[in-house]
Order: sequence, then C-alpha cells, then structure tokens
Amino acid sequence: MIDSWTKQSPSGKTVTFKIEGDRKSGFVNSFKIEGDRKSGFVYSAKMDGRDIKEITGFREELTREGVEVMFANYVAGK
Repeated sequence: MIDSWTKQSPSGKTVTFKIEGDRKSGFVNSFKIEGDRKSGFVYSAKMDGRDIKEITGFREELTREGVEVMFANYVAGK
C-alpha cells in the first residue's frame, strides 16, 4: 500500500505526505530504498519538493491525521 496526499502549510507551501506499508508485513518495497527497511511502516514528508523527514521501521499504522501531527511536531521541535 502506498498512500500519498498534499496539504497547504500555514505559510502557503505545499506539503506532501506519504505512507508506505501494508497490514500483513508492515512493509512494502519501494523505488526509494535508503538504509535498513526490513520491517515496519515508512512515513515521509516533503515541503515544496524538499525532504522534511523520513521515518522508517515504525510498527504502528497511523492515520493520515496521525502522520500530519507527527511531522508537525517534528518541525515544531516537539
């Protein structure tokens, strides 16, 4: 499963969120393989095409809202 969506940030920039994984194995191979991704979900965010952060090996399946909150907290330094 790959789920991708975009939102506007408060500053007007486009943020793209992405979830990769599935319920059975918790992981899906993708064309962007970096580091060790043997298990777990992969969450990533980009702002105006630039990477904000990628989190790999996450065991929980988050909702879209959960992913947005996780990255908002990361950007805010929480």
